[in-house]
Amino acid sequence: MSALRLFLEYVLPDPEHSMPARAILVVGYAAATWAWWRAGLRTKVKGEPFWWRLGGALLFLLTLNKLFNLRPVFESAFRNLAKWGNWYDQRQPVQFVLAIVVPLLCAALTTILLATKGRIFFRRHWPALCGWVMLLLYLMLRQSQEWKPAVPWLLTIGYRDWRIVLESSGIVLVILSAL
Repeated sequence: MSALRLFLEYVLPDPEHSMPARAILVVGYAAATWAWWRAGLRTKVKGEPFWWRLGGALLFLLTLNKLFNLRPVFESAFRNLAKWGNWYDQRQPVQFVLAIVVPLLCAALTTILLATKGRIFFRRHWPALCGWVMLLLYLMLRQSQEWKPAVPWLLTIGYRDWRIVLESSGIVLVILSAL
């Protein structure tokens, strides 16, 4: 078992601890941003430029997040806020809301938005839908790590072994959808 784990860590490095893996993901997000923005400029179909540009803007934010590794910055800011507000010892409910409830609420709102306003766009560009679903699933799972009781479940499903595959596959599908 340890040989398999070592092999997976070598083949699928953790982007949080591997600069080459992070650099590849940053380049992927930047390429996706460029492809989506370009697709928004080139399309002649009414209503599509909005979706291409919205996706490009969101991908740009993901690029910045990955490039500057902003998760620890926000984590530290919330930790300092909790200590300053004297509720650090009772942080579990807040962690649950930020790590589980907020992502689920965002997922529900995104689903409603895409099922109503984006239905025609994503029917025409189904690889974009698949790529965004993979990226959003990655982000939800990644965010759920902030709620410590979720960590054993994530370890049970081997999340750390395949999260880079989920993220990079989502990026590839998003890029391909814009070409």
